Amino acid sequence: MTARAISIIAGLFLLILGTFFAGMWTTHQNWWPWQTVEEGRKLLHSYRATGKFLRDGTYTKRKDYVPDAFYTVYDQAAMAKGYLVINRFHPTEQRFVTDLIDGEGKIIHTWPIDFTKIDPKGDPLEFIHIATALPDGSLLVDFDDARGMARLDACGNPIWTKTDMVYHHSIEAADDGYWTWADGNWEGGQDQRMVRFDPMTGETLESIDLAKDVAARSPADATALTIPEGFVFNPKATSGVDVDILHPNDVEALTAAMAPAFPQFKAGDILISLRNINLLAVIDRHTHAMLWAQYGPWKDQHDADFNPDGTISVFSNNIDRNRSTIISIDPKTNKSRDLFYGTGVTFESYIMGKHQRLPNGNWLITAPIQGRVIEVTSDGRMVREVNNVIDQTFNSIVTYGEFKPEGFFTTLPTCQK
Repeated sequence: MTARAISIIAGLFLLILGTFFAGMWTTHQNWWPWQTVEEGRKLLHSYRATGKFLRDGTYTKRKDYVPDAFYTVYDQAAMAKGYLVINRFHPTEQRFVTDLIDGEGKIIHTWPIDFTKIDPKGDPLEFIHIATALPDGSLLVDFDDARGMARLDACGNPIWTKTDMVYHHSIEAADDGYWTWADGNWEGGQDQRMVRFDPMTGETLESIDLAKDVAARSPADATALTIPEGFVFNPKATSGVDVDILHPNDVEALTAAMAPAFPQFKAGDILISLRNINLLAVIDRHTHAMLWAQYGPWKDQHDADFNPDGTISVFSNNIDRNRSTIISIDPKTNKSRDLFYGTGVTFESYIMGKHQRLPNGNWLITAPIQGRVIEVTSDGRMVREVNNVIDQTFNSIVTYGEFKPEGFFTTLPTCQK
């Protein structure tokens, strides 16, 4: 074999080897072109499953016990009187929208949500976690995977935007504003802060740093957060298995109206949920001391709420259990129970999740991955449900659902372009 032939073969070998390692690296880093190839593969997979090209993670096969209709009523007389506000991935328009639904199941208004109106360089289909309505018909939204929180008008246009941090998972009303989680880099980072803001302007009113203000306050508080002595938080960390050590996903302040039901706390004290350590805790608003903490029996939980009866309830996702639950705990005794045990109420969502106690005592439960929102009585009777139907087999995701009572809106939203 000539030297030239050897040189050519060696060159081809190095080219193949280099291409292999480049492919491995782009796969590891999730860079283009691997990203493009992987997205194409997922679209083909969705087409084979549903006959439609659907975004990955936005569709799931409906269970046998779930109806095929968008809106199903089981007991009209038992329904809470008001509106449903549901954020969903629209299966035919292939975009995120938030619908306002009346008691008859009619969609009376839709807020279109396009993230490029918040960040022109962003993805118009950026994943939305929360979309909560305000009395004037505007909408507060946050996006777990991108820098952005906004108040949108009835046409989906920003009234204000905040793109300085990643605002994620939670937008909860308080007596003096709204609360959310924020991180300088991403939703699972270690630069986590509880942020109170003005819903009308977006102005940040208060910020409590989970690492500096809570974990560093005392050895007892650090221990409660499972932070060992000598651990150093990395606020700039953006990826890796060891970064998302806590995964905050809810923050809610105790209101003055509900405070008498919780004599061990006071108005303004903050309830938080940290999914990755199965922790619910109440933090003193001013001293930042941990007043109460409990790990389970919920698992991988979301959306912890104070309730008027002095209990705290939580959506327990129960990853790998194939069934989610709503668990109630009395923080005075730490006794807990599955609210719908033995009733036949069945729902499932391995991530996300929302529940809400309604004015008539019913519960509204959102199972995002199932693409399903249900209303049930306190004794577990089905009242109604919404399914984000793609076809006779599949649902598309519902990221958030909430109930608004009659009289909540000062003006029903209408878009006049």
